[in-house]
Amino acid sequence: MCGIAGYIGKKYIEKNTIRSTLKLMINRGPDNQSWHKVEKENFNIFLLHSRLSIVDLNNRSNQPFKFEKYIIVYNGEIYNFIEIRKNLLRLGYKFSTNSDTEVLLKAYIEYGEDCVDYFNGMWSFAIWDGYKEKIFLSRDRFGEKPLYYFEDKGGVYFGSEVKFIRTLLSKKLLINYQYLNRYLVYGYKYLYNNDETFFKGLSRLNSATNMIISKDNLKKYKYWKPKIEQDLNMSYRDALEGTKHHLFESVRLRLRSDVPLAFCLSGGVDSSSLVSIAKNHFN
Repeated sequence: MCGIAGYIGKKYIEKNTIRSTLKLMINRGPDNQSWHKVEKENFNIFLLHSRLSIVDLNNRSNQPFKFEKYIIVYNGEIYNFIEIRKNLLRLGYKFSTNSDTEVLLKAYIEYGEDCVDYFNGMWSFAIWDGYKEKIFLSRDRFGEKPLYYFEDKGGVYFGSEVKFIRTLLSKKLLINYQYLNRYLVYGYKYLYNNDETFFKGLSRLNSATNMIISKDNLKKYKYWKPKIEQDLNMSYRDALEGTKHHLFESVRLRLRSDVPLAFCLSGGVDSSSLVSIAKNHFN
């Protein structure tokens, strides 16, 4: 778990505000806190990051991570980053770290906004593209990693948590009583029916959604929807073996880490199966 936050717009955010925000972000990543600003003629960009080191513990992988005119802040894990890295190496890319952060950034450089189609993982990230002068934000397919944003006349704020945005904004957010009342009536299932939140003007970037922010424009779009396809000719044995293959492959990819791993068990057959596969099959 890491924390990200940022702003793009006409406002200039003071260093004291940046420091206060980073102090709040330490609960999402105690290993490093840093920030970067880009000043343009009519607008500014601020990118903040708090790191929990999982892959490539070296300081070279700290964020914001910069390459040429690209800068990334990123929360999550790209589980298949080794496979993507190999493809990029074949295309002539060079790497200065062993992190999935650098792989993610260079996958964007190669594939553009379609880079998310190549990722197996969980993420929320923001990339400043200095060539096209835009910020590219994205959230993973199932919304495992949080990402909120707030738009006003001056610009757009974003972050992993509401309090990061509130601190950068330097003012309180008003309660969205209509949303609160509907939640009390309809319960938890109502929460994710749209991009509203418990605060007025504060939106949630929905799962499987990309957002592009430039000086004069903001657009967002769904990049993925689940598909259900049936193979009526598949035998029971094929279905069983296929499920086993995909389950084992899923566990294998998620065991990639440069720090010790732990499992949280609920005691059910699913979590017990994952621990059994990790221990007995992957040692």
